[in-house]
Amino acid sequence: MRMDSRAWPHRFDVVPWDEIAARFHALAAEHPELAPVAEIAASVRACGAKHRLAGLTSMHDLVVTAHPVPEPPIEVVVVRSPSSGHVGPGGAFIEHRSATGHDDRIFRPAAEAVPLFWRFMIEKFGVEPPEQPPVPA
Repeated sequence: MRMDSRAWPHRFDVVPWDEIAARFHALAAEHPELAPVAEIAASVRACGAKHRLAGLTSMHDLVVTAHPVPEPPIEVVVVRSPSSGHVGPGGAFIEHRSATGHDDRIFRPAAEAVPLFWRFMIEKFGVEPPEQPPVPA
């Protein structure tokens, strides 16, 4: 029996988060619609989760899984860029590709991309960003 899995079927060639963040920062400077993906990559670096999450890029999409990276098929969360054809400018599309076939996909405004990403990291991989200090009133 073959399961209908959309999990990552290839070897996961991990790219350091510093490289991912720099790449998306440069892309977003030329293509502002990629800013939500750049902000997500920067948030992983800023909160210290880069040692608990593994990432790579596929064209202009960001593909993330938990460390240690298993053998394929690999459960991943994919942050889609507008150039992927899945979401237009001003939107965020994040999908969980499960090895079991129980995938999740959520569209939100681009301003909600970073919190949506962390919601997926918490729910799918148990990785939470450190608590942010309260903003003084």
